[in-house]
Formats: sequence, structure tokens, C-alpha cells
Amino acid sequence: MGSDKMTKINSKNTLFFLNYFPHLFRHMIFLFPCAISFVLMASASGLCGAITLLQSDNQAIELELTVDNFYVETLEHEGKTYHRIIIPSALQSGKPGEPQLPSCGTMAGLPALNDLFLDILDAQYDTLQGYTIPPAPKHTIEGGNQDTFPSGNIQQTFFKNQKIYSTNAFFPETPVKTGSRGYLRDQPVAQIQFSPVQFNPVTGEVRIYRKIVARISWNDTFVLPARKLSAVSHFFENLLKKNIINYRHLKRPMIASHSNHSIAQRKNNSSTTESSPTLKITVKEKGMYKLSYDDLIDAGFDASAIDPRTIAMTNKGNDIAIFIEGEDDGVFNTSDSVIFYGEEYSDVYTDENVYWLTTETPEGLRMNTLDGALSGNATVPAYFPATIHAEENTFYWQTMPEGDGQDHYFWESKLTAPKSKDLSLNIKNILSGSGTASVRVELKGYTDDSDDDPDHHTKIYINDIEIDDQYWNGQIFFNHDVAVSHDYLTNGKNTITVESVGDTEASVDQLLVNWAEIDYFDTYVAENDELFFSAPSEGTYQFEISSFTTNDIEAFDITDHNNITHIINTNIVTNNKKYTLQFEGDAQSNTRFLALTTTQYKSPTAIEKDDPSSWKSADNGADYIIITHEDFYDTALALANHRSNDGLRVVTAKVEDIYDEFNNGIFSPQAIQDFLKYAYNNWQEPAPAYVVLVGDAYQDYKDNLESGTINYVPSQIIETEELGETPSDNWFVLVSGDDILPDMYIGRLCAQTNEQAENIINKILYYDQNPSEEDWVKNALLVADDDESSFESLSEEIVELLPDNYTAKRVYIDDYTNEDDPTDDITQYINEGCFLVNYTGHGAVDMWGLNESTSIYTTDDIALLDNLYKLPVITIANCLNGFFTGKNTQVSVAEEFQRLQNKGAIAVWAATALSYTSGQRLLMLSFYESLFADSAYGLGEITTGAKLDAYSQSSYWGELVETFVLFGDPAMQLHVVADDEEPAASPTVTLIATPTPLPQECILNSMELDSKKLTLKKGEDGEVLATIKCETGNSAEGIEITATIKKGKKIIEIANPTAITDINGQASFVITAKKKGKAMVEFSADGIVEKLKVKVN
Repeated sequence: MGSDKMTKINSKNTLFFLNYFPHLFRHMIFLFPCAISFVLMASASGLCGAITLLQSDNQAIELELTVDNFYVETLEHEGKTYHRIIIPSALQSGKPGEPQLPSCGTMAGLPALNDLFLDILDAQYDTLQGYTIPPAPKHTIEGGNQDTFPSGNIQQTFFKNQKIYSTNAFFPETPVKTGSRGYLRDQPVAQIQFSPVQFNPVTGEVRIYRKIVARISWNDTFVLPARKLSAVSHFFENLLKKNIINYRHLKRPMIASHSNHSIAQRKNNSSTTESSPTLKITVKEKGMYKLSYDDLIDAGFDASAIDPRTIAMTNKGNDIAIFIEGEDDGVFNTSDSVIFYGEEYSDVYTDENVYWLTTETPEGLRMNTLDGALSGNATVPAYFPATIHAEENTFYWQTMPEGDGQDHYFWESKLTAPKSKDLSLNIKNILSGSGTASVRVELKGYTDDSDDDPDHHTKIYINDIEIDDQYWNGQIFFNHDVAVSHDYLTNGKNTITVESVGDTEASVDQLLVNWAEIDYFDTYVAENDELFFSAPSEGTYQFEISSFTTNDIEAFDITDHNNITHIINTNIVTNNKKYTLQFEGDAQSNTRFLALTTTQYKSPTAIEKDDPSSWKSADNGADYIIITHEDFYDTALALANHRSNDGLRVVTAKVEDIYDEFNNGIFSPQAIQDFLKYAYNNWQEPAPAYVVLVGDAYQDYKDNLESGTINYVPSQIIETEELGETPSDNWFVLVSGDDILPDMYIGRLCAQTNEQAENIINKILYYDQNPSEEDWVKNALLVADDDESSFESLSEEIVELLPDNYTAKRVYIDDYTNEDDPTDDITQYINEGCFLVNYTGHGAVDMWGLNESTSIYTTDDIALLDNLYKLPVITIANCLNGFFTGKNTQVSVAEEFQRLQNKGAIAVWAATALSYTSGQRLLMLSFYESLFADSAYGLGEITTGAKLDAYSQSSYWGELVETFVLFGDPAMQLHVVADDEEPAASPTVTLIATPTPLPQECILNSMELDSKKLTLKKGEDGEVLATIKCETGNSAEGIEITATIKKGKKIIEIANPTAITDINGQASFVITAKKKGKAMVEFSADGIVEKLKVKVN
């Protein structure tokens, strides 16, 4: 972007280090002589590690943030010096245009979401003068196709929020606030966000807080979540323990013991009860449909064996009225047929409507009849109002600003002024003569010149007659709505012309055409032996519809699409081999009719015999849910069996069955979320923890662009701030509360063919079953782009988190002079073997690097890898490498790594949208810290925990939660090598039933309590941590500990009498003091007993 890009001037870039001792602060600055990147100086001990929980009870918590030091980095833009203040372990705020200041936060657990209060108890700060804080940058796309799937250069540009920068006040307004609230499964949580630096852009003053103490209190009226669990899954409970600052003081339900393995392995879950056959019938057009005897037989429906009087049909859960020719004899003969009205359907996901035919109902709904006999007294109408709509969705504007809930598809490409565009609408049998018609055209502004208004000048013509002339501004939807003389319309082709005049002062004037329509008066003349019509106004009329080619004509009142009426006793008149239908009827303003010859009965798009499933049964239960396209179902079962052998309760659902049960057969991603919500809220406890989607997705749901790409398992397309529409698999697991917090771990196996599905699943099975003992499993490859120093800095922060026995391989582009060398080195390192690979830098859908001319690694390079079974987990801190919903010829970096047979990657974690290094840094550091410092090995737990870490810092990073996708199995355990001698086997997920013998490799040796005595006040909660060790000294994971009150049952109560030890051999119990006195609690596990004395004052 040239001058628009913020750059560091090395000769002038200065870094300050200030320790917070007030007497030194005012007099002393330590000046470093060179431009050291701030991230290298930051602590790697955790994000916002300076936030401390001071106090916690059932009414409030107190948090303290302390700042010991900070750094100041100077930057230049267009000759002006800016100061970036950096606090170790705090991130830089990221909302484009706002002052970029340090911020950090945490997640607090609450008893409820309502009535939350925050009080600042202490705030100590110093004031600095003469500072100019730069704004957070904004992403823009240069060159390429800026409308869809950006192929140009993604640049960070300088952009100021002028409202903030011109206001004489400190920003942000307060140094601490409560942010978004929501549910993590059944646990209410809230963001607590600290802003230790405030900036007044008018005076240049900066406040830097040394200490902030805040009290967060709440109304103790409890509000239940969608489902209050009596027992929770330890798979997810570990995540809550790590991410909620006051977890130990929460009254959590007991951890489930998984004694209900009798429902462990369920596959397609077909209904086990005998039921009559069901047909699934798909239609795309409105009209009368006919199902013949042969149609039913061809679909596998034995029509001859049923009584047609028992046939019933439904649509979207509603009974629909049908007519069956020949049903009176109780036999469905070869000449019999089912007649029904099919309604057209359209939403953003599909244009297909689905009807269901069953024989389970004793008597299905039948069409009523309406006597259409002529009285001779009714008026014969000459015309009726009609509307013709024309729209072509051939241009997709993915990046359309403020596009949430808006139409992103338009008629061909942009119209650049001065230019005109003709739109053709064919109107037959139009009423001749006077009257008023309406012409409407919807346009969309593509450009917005902030320096000159208005941006657009458009004129509308109908059949070369100018009918409207308007000026308008910006990137809005603009409607021309004009009343014109009916004489302006012609019988046949009518041309609406949109002229973009091009006489505004805007530097560029571009717009798009969305649709056009005309309200006119139609006549009662059949077109192709069919006519949809109404009355000119309310009243009783003798309708006469002419120009039918045969006398076999039927008429229907279709006002209520579910309960249409068959009009009988009609009259047919012949004239010159044409036929006119006559009938008399009453009409209201909304009454609609259809007349047609029987030759115009339509055939459905598809008729299929359904194999019903029963996912809406509360008898189901699962820890691990696979959702797969039918093409990959048998292959997915191999993964299901593998996870079942691990002890998980597994179900495998076909996505088509999910549509059938949760959206009446109509394609929609919403059905998948509704299925998971139902499973979470209604299935046997504990609620599911893992979701795996098997199949690729496509963003153009209805294939408007005609690429032929199949949507195997769709994603939900959400609106992001800078890219516009992008996929979010996280959306599926938002099953508890109205928030963006994931309530299950989710991953996608992004296959377009069964061969690809086999490749991906076979790699997962091999990885789990064959942990390598070779040295390569202790290698980590760090690749960093060269455009910003923060790329290398983040890589070095990750290196600092690696255990001593791991080897860091570096490919830093700034160290290379030959552009081919880094590509070759990346390939060599991966082929030699790496446990982990991280890339930090610029990216596009199919490459690492800024653009094609400076690409570092592309999908073509990935395809040439030869790292047979040396499968790394790849984390990617850039833009778009995880964008998996393009057309089938557009393969993302993540997809290419995942799909390769026996090589590539075992899993990839990447973004589907645009994001910033500061936010990506949060994700990556949390990922690697969890893996190596916190000993969390579950891929779903690590990636989900990292997203929650980022979101707890600021609501702005919500898009990271929504758009970072795990391409892999979330239940997979990573193989972390514990020492230099032998690789450690991945931790085994052990589900303990009651009773179940303990694993022989762990003979229990001891139990320790973190305290032998506990003193509480009445109404206070206390936590006891029990730790179990094996005889080998290792932690005993998966052991059930029981806490029993041996004395003082009226004195205390235990929120969770049983708990399962985590990977560290630890389980926590919460004890509540009810009244004064003394009590005794006994903790036991397989014969080992420890006692705790409790005193309540």
C-alpha cells in the first residue's frame, strides 16, 4: 500500500523500558540503542499472568491486575512519530481505527448471567505527557479479485477512528469492565477485561496503571441454563478448570463415572420399531404434482400392498391435503395416483422443498371440494393483478460491507459509470389499455467516495422511456420504485434499462443490479395449459380462463398451500380447438387459484424411500458424535470403532438423517446445530463433548455460480468484519446459551471423495496406534515471514515454550536471499520429520506469503511432500489458510495438508478469515503453553482452550473463536516426548465404570489431600484437592474418588460426592458450610482412605 502502510524506521525506532518504581519513574528512562522487537522481551509464562484472584465467595470475586514494567516502541507514518506502549503478557487491542493499547482479561465463573456489578476498589496510575498512540491497522485487499475468495495482496493499512481521535477524553473510558457473558456448557461465565493504559488523543496524555483492584458481584438469584447437568464430562471439565479464574470456588456438578456404556456404540441409529415405509419427495417448482403407481414402485414403495386410504403427506411438519384417484376400492391399482400441491421454497441454503408420504395414519388429510357451478349472476372479470420478478445470481460479493443478513449475489458484474445495463422481463397476455403499473429495481452501491457526495446517479427506463432519475450515496441497497402508465408495457418482451450516468464528483462510481420486477394487470389466458390467478378485488366472480389445448382441465383454490380445495362442477367451452374453463367462486384479497390441464401435473425432482433414524430419542447418549455424508459413512465407521475402543460412547449420524429429523428433510446447516442442541439437552448424561464432521463444504450453498461443487457437510457462513462471509464450524457447537462460546470440541475431516476420507482417517488411526520412537518426534519447525518483525518474534516465543529435549528448526525468510531456498528447506524439514510445524506471517487461501510473487509455500509444494507417516500437527498464524468452503478447484493449505495419503499433516489448525498477528499470537502461545507447560494433550481441548484464552482478553477476538478451524479429530491425543530417552505414550482416556478393575499398569499407592483441616465460615465454600499416585510415582488418571460425610451431615454438604481424577491424578471437591460445628469427611478410592476435619465458625 506504499505510504498507507505503517512501517518501522530502523534508524529512528527506539525502545524504552520503564520499571514501576514511582521515584525512579519520574526521573529515569533506560534507553536501548537498537530497535529490539517488543515480543522478544515479553514473558512467556502465560497470557495476562498478572491478574490475581484475591477473594471469591458466593456473592462476589475480587481481582487484581499489577503492572511491573512496560515498553515503548516508536513508529513512523507519513513523517509523524507514534508510540506503541507494550506490557509483557498483555496483548495489543485490535479493533481497526481505535488506539492500539495493551489490554488483558480473564474469564470468571458466575452463578448466573443477570445483575452483574463491577466496582473499582483501587486504581493506581502514573501520567505521561506527549504521546501519540497509533491506531490498530485495518486489513485491505489490493489487486486480484476483491469480491470473492481474495486473491490479491492482503495489506494492513493505516486507519483512524476520527470520532475517538478528536475527543478530549481518555480512551477507553474505564480501566476495567465486564465484557460479554455466556455459557460454557452449563457454567455461566463473563469476561473481565482490564485496560491498564488509557490515552487522551487530544492532550497526548497517557495513564499507565500500576495496580487495579476490581470487585465483581452479582445478584444471587440463579437463572438456569438450557440444561443444568447433574453430572458433567471430565473431557470438558478440564477446560473449564484451566480457563475460569475462580473455578475452584464454583459449585460444579460431579464428574460422570461413565457407567452407562450399554449405549456406547451407535451407528446410523435407524428406528428399531416396525413402521410403514416412508417416501421423501423433493420439488423445486410450485404447481400440482402427480405420483403414479410406477413412481412409487420405482422408489421401492410396494404400492400394491397398501390401502391408499391410509396414505398421508406432510410438508415442514404440517399435514397437507391430497387427492388419490381410485382410492375408494381400498387398493392402489396401476391406474391410481396421488395428486398434491407442491409449494416453491427458497432461502439462503436451498431452493428445494421436501414432502413426506407415509401410510401410518389411519386417514390422511384429503382435499375438500368447492362447487364451481355457474349461477349466471356473477361478474366476469377481465384482469387480475400480477407481478413478474427477474433476478440472476451470477456475481458473488463476499466482502460486501455490513453484509450480515443481506443478499450477497447480484446480476452479473459491476456497472462502472458511465454505463447501462438491459434487463429483460417477458410478460404474456398483458392487459391492453390504461391503468397503472409499477416498476421496481434494486441496486447496490459498490463504491463509496468519502470525499464527494453523492456517489451515484442512476436513471431507469422501461422500453426506452425514462421513468426515474435519482442521486444516491454510498454502499447501500437502493430501490427505484416507480408508478408508470400501463401503456408503457408491451405484450411479450419488456426491457428495463439501468443507466449509471457517471456525472457525480466521485472518483469511481460503481454499482450492482440485484433484481427487477413489474406489477401489472394480467388477463385470464392460460400459458402452456396453466394459469395461476386471483380476482381483481374481493367479491363473487365467474372466472373464465381461455386457451387450454385440451378439455381435461382441473381448477384448485390454492390459498392455503397445505389445505388446497378442488373446484368441481366447472364448465368447459370449446372455441376453435381451444378450451375455456368456467367456474364461479368467492374471492378475498388473498385468494389464489390455479387452473391447468392434467398434462401439466409435474413430476418431483426426486422420490426416495427413507430409512428413518431416531436421533430425537432421549435414550441416546454419546461422548463423541460423527456427522458424515452418506458417501463417507462406511469409512467413518472405522473412526467410530477406533474411538469406541478407546472407551468413548460413539454415535455416527448421516447428515441427511439430520436434515430429515431436524428440518423436515430440507437442507440447512441449522438442522445440524439443532441436532447437537438436542443431543446436549436431552441425551443421557454426560452430554456429548466431541463432534467430528466428515466431508467438505461449499460456501455457495445453491451453486449459483454453477461450479458443480458438492456440499457434503455444510458449514455455517457468518459475517466477519473485514472478509465478509466466511465459514464457521464453531457455530455448530453453540448449544448452550446465546453466545459464541463453544460447548463441545469440534473438528472437520475435509474430504471431497471417499478416497480422501480414507486417507485422513487412516492417518488418524496410524498416529494413535503407532507412536514413533524416532528422534523426529522431538523436532519443531518454525517458519516466519519477513514483512514484520513480530512474525519472527512470535516464533521465538514458541521456541521458548519447547521442552529442553526438543529441537527447533527455523526457516525465517529474512535470513534467505534466494527465494527458492526457504521452500526447499521447509520441504526437507517436514520430510525428515517434525512433531509440530508453525507458520507465522502473511497468507492467502492456497499459500504462505504475501502474494504469488513472494509466496513461501503453496499447495503445489505441499502436494510434493514425502514425509511418509512422519505426520506433524500444523498450527498456522496467518489469514485464510483454513478457508475450506471455496469451489472444488480451490484447495486451501489446510485441506491439502490434511488430504494427502500417508503424508502431509495429521491435523491443521488455521483461520478461515482475516486476522491480526496480535490475536494470532494469543492463540499460538496458549496452544503451545497448554501442550508443554500444562500437559494438555487432547487436540480439541488445546485448540478450544486457546480460543477461549484469546476471547477472555477482549470481545474483539470473538472472530478468532468463530473462524479458527481444527482440521482433524478433536479427541486425538498428541504424542509429547517426556524425556530424551523414550517417547511417552499418549495419555489414555480411561472411562471408569462402577465397579471396574484398575488398569494393571497403575497400582494405586497413595492419596494426598492438600489440607488435613478445613476452617470455614457459615455459608462459605471451600475446595479440597485430592491427588492419587501410582506405585511407579506417576499420576493416576481416571480414578473415581468418593467423598463421604462421616460426621456432621447437618454441618456441611458436598456439592460433588464423586469425582474422577484428571491427567495429573487430581480431583477437586467443593464443601459448603451450613451451620456452626465440626464435621469429618472421608475420601476413598479402591481401598485407599484419607480423612479431612472441617470446622465451621
